[in-house]
Amino acid sequence: MIFFPLQLIILHNNQNETHLLRQFGIIIRIMVVQLCNLKLKEYMALVHFKGTLMLGFSVLNLTFSIVATLGNLLVIRALWKASSMPATLKNLFLSLAVSDLAVALIPQLVLGVNIAVIVQMVASENYNFDVFCPVFLTIYLFFIISLVSASYLTVTAIAVDRFLAISLHLRYQELVTSKRVNMSLVCLWLTSAIAASIFLSIPEPHNLTVVAVIEFYGLLVTTVVYVHIYRVVRHHQNQILTQCQLYNDQAMEVLKAKKSALNSLCVYIFFIACYVPNSCTTILLLINNSSMSFILANHVSVFLILLNSSLNPFLYCWRYRELRRNVKVTVKKILRITDSG
Repeated sequence: MIFFPLQLIILHNNQNETHLLRQFGIIIRIMVVQLCNLKLKEYMALVHFKGTLMLGFSVLNLTFSIVATLGNLLVIRALWKASSMPATLKNLFLSLAVSDLAVALIPQLVLGVNIAVIVQMVASENYNFDVFCPVFLTIYLFFIISLVSASYLTVTAIAVDRFLAISLHLRYQELVTSKRVNMSLVCLWLTSAIAASIFLSIPEPHNLTVVAVIEFYGLLVTTVVYVHIYRVVRHHQNQILTQCQLYNDQAMEVLKAKKSALNSLCVYIFFIACYVPNSCTTILLLINNSSMSFILANHVSVFLILLNSSLNPFLYCWRYRELRRNVKVTVKKILRITDSG
């Protein structure tokens, strides 16, 4: 007799939990639909506001989607064949190249097609946009936030890795192992997916806070790290000759680390140029999210972020001799070009 009431209590609690989860799911679904409709209205307003400019963005996104796809595929193959690059740095660059490739194949391509279709529908006075919401735009928003965040945080991780390499010297290989780097990359990608889910679950403009926090964190950490790298490089400049005379092996390790840090700094400069405008326009939208000028400026800054996925492959090939050589070999094989003589 004593188990019957307990079973009723447990059943009642399970029913309450199920009911709460169902209600929570309904609330999240409503928020996602509202966000989707809001973004769709933004696109329509921008097309009416600057139709020619939006069409230009569509063409640029489609063009650079192809450039980023081909470039990152070549870089991934080059990285896979690279033998002189440290395994930890190679894994970080592979993560960045994969995220950039995914950005080109999903959000950038979808954005280009999306804008082109909306421009065409508005021009033909067809305002039946049900096809976009809630599934199509919601998937696009999830992937653009998650993949761009993964790329963004990977650049930050590369900066931290180069700082450790140039600061720890020979202890770097002992402390920074492939296993630890891979675990960090898994956490990084999971964080990006969680951030995208939170962005979709919070009504605008509060969800912009998620974007602002991630961008502020990445910019702060990366900038501080590269300031330290610059100071370390300056500190070791006067000691290189002595190190080469007394400890040739250690000096070579230091020189390799410094060169790698400067190569990564080149990536960081373009990273800042592509992401800082979006940070500024996000702050402007938090102040006034109804200004068409601010909304247009934000969409321009989003294009710059997506453009970063096209620039990174060229930065790798330009700054790293082995990657440049591997890419040339691959391109020659594709085009069936043989070296003369």
